[in-house]
Amino acid sequence: MRVVGDDDGVAALKALAADNRDYLKFLITEAQSNSDHTASFRAADDTRWVVRFHPESGELEVRRAPAP
Repeated sequence: MRVVGDDDGVAALKALAADNRDYLKFLITEAQSNSDHTASFRAADDTRWVVRFHPESGELEVRRAPAP
């Protein structure tokens, strides 16, 4: 599985993986099973990110979440 997208988001996702591998697995499963193929998380600095799973390529795309 390849991770693409915003460089800061990819770094935040990698930091999350280093701290809590089980939560990363949960995010991936959530993105794969949601009808819109997305899941969101917060980085350590409280920035909100969205992970989108692309089933056709198997990539995970990380983008900054839109402002609420």
